[in-house]
Amino acid sequence: MTVSRALRGERYVASTLRERILQTASDLGYRPDPDIAKLMTHMRRKRLTQAPRTLAFIWSDKVSPDTELSPWSRQLIAGARERASHLGFHLDDFYLAAKGMSGRRLSEILEARGISGFILSPLISRSRGHVSMQWEKFSSVVVGLGYARPPMHRVHHHHYLGMMTAMRQLKKLGYRRIGYYGGSVVDDRMFGAWSASFLSHHPLPLKQAAELLNLKREPKREDFRRWLELRQPEVVIESGQSLENWLEDIPIPEKLGLVTLGWRPDRSHWAGIDQQVDVLGATAVDLLVAQEQQNERGIPEHPKIVMTEGIWRAGETLRRLRV
Repeated sequence: MTVSRALRGERYVASTLRERILQTASDLGYRPDPDIAKLMTHMRRKRLTQAPRTLAFIWSDKVSPDTELSPWSRQLIAGARERASHLGFHLDDFYLAAKGMSGRRLSEILEARGISGFILSPLISRSRGHVSMQWEKFSSVVVGLGYARPPMHRVHHHHYLGMMTAMRQLKKLGYRRIGYYGGSVVDDRMFGAWSASFLSHHPLPLKQAAELLNLKREPKREDFRRWLELRQPEVVIESGQSLENWLEDIPIPEKLGLVTLGWRPDRSHWAGIDQQVDVLGATAVDLLVAQEQQNERGIPEHPKIVMTEGIWRAGETLRRLRV
């Protein structure tokens, strides 16, 4: 059992003894048998089905209960919970921004409850920051990109591909003066993927395309309407601001087309990119459970970034302009 624990990287073996075992295994040419590993994984899952282990989903910014979370957040946690249940785990919510909470205190709470792994939600309110969890004690996955530290395993939507797909669909419909209005914090958090893809796949020359790009730290109706009147786009791509509420006097899509990069079932009449956020949540669980099964803890030496794709949803906010 001690040898098995050492080979699987468990922390219950003294470091000197673990090094001796690993060195001996290397000298003997030992390699794990994938068939045996598959069988043991199956046996662990069977036991977990009978007595589910708990994993944590930590909301980095939110403090409200599930019923008040945004549609995006509800879809994310629903996909994560469904996948966790399928794999024999239970997922509990924790709020890092709750009053009196800190990364150290939350780490102590998780450890006291025997929770050895967690998923950290995106840093919605900022693109930079440091999360001070006691990372060395846990398996972990971060949702989203941004410049948050430390660098951990991450999952995120393929935003560059999503914008590229939207641009291609618009060009097929004959749109040329394509505008993009959104928040700069969101774009910055994804390393400029949306804005870079917008400029790269725009049908107009770069200088004209840049004039149709407007990112604001705090998007506002007045600024949007001024930009709309000045640049006269044929269609506007938005990243989730519900611009439809700012266009009550403009016929859609007769005078202006609209595309969202955050399509939702409750706005199914919109055309845009369905990020399939439930798949994103499920993928985060897959990556976390893989670490759990290998007893991997702490800050990874080689962090992974796993991307999920969205799909295009046709809608009533677009029409064909040109053949």
